[in-house]
Amino acid sequence: MYGGKIRMVRELRGFSQEHVATKLGIAQTAYSRIELNQTKLSSEMLEKIAKELGVSPVDILSNEPVVVNFYGPHGSAAPYGTIENSYLGQKELYEKLLASKDEEIAHLKQLIESLLPKKSE
Repeated sequence: MYGGKIRMVRELRGFSQEHVATKLGIAQTAYSRIELNQTKLSSEMLEKIAKELGVSPVDILSNEPVVVNFYGPHGSAAPYGTIENSYLGQKELYEKLLASKDEEIAHLKQLIESLLPKKSE
């Protein structure tokens, strides 16, 4: 569920999947599965990814947008990445989350209706 947010931050930083995977000590394909939500993310791996991307684990887990600091260590003006399309990426993520929520609500409504006694006409 958090793969899209991880991907967005990685792209904002200008990092490739290969770069992050190497830093984490895993294969690029394993890292790709994390971004695609195809593998369960352990708390240890979440911490490692967050550290590598320069955000906190809470930033990744939160439903709020991630605030990404684009400056280098010690406040230097050297940017870490680019902010191009950052809002577009967040908008797409929120649209997916909202669509998922709407699908879940529709499913729950159907479930509730199936449990209610039928009205006799």
